[in-house]
Amino acid sequence: MDFIKRMSCYLVVVTVASTLLLEVFDYERYILGWVWGCSVNLLYLLILGLWGYKFRHKKLRTIEKATKLGTLIRITLVAIGTLLAVYLFENFPFVPYILGLLLWRPLTIYERIRFNQADRPDVI
Repeated sequence: MDFIKRMSCYLVVVTVASTLLLEVFDYERYILGWVWGCSVNLLYLLILGLWGYKFRHKKLRTIEKATKLGTLIRITLVAIGTLLAVYLFENFPFVPYILGLLLWRPLTIYERIRFNQADRPDVI
């Protein structure tokens, strides 16, 4: 659960900072896609955290079944977010949207590096 909390905090900070940078460098046309993608990403993490919290004391077989359903629910969330973007907005910027959705990957790499360095401070 701590991982989900840290990732959510990282995601919010990076989203706000990147949005401000897009505004400062006069790339306002990308802000909608970026914020939309990061919002779907944040909802994804929220559902993942709630799902993990709900099944934290269950039997392994129950967790296995729930994981398959949880994955389906989260993928459906991303699909619905994409469809809403298509139907609600004209000329929706899909590249920043996809980048916002994929922001979790560099953040997890950062978290892995941070965790490894905290575990073994003498290793880079």
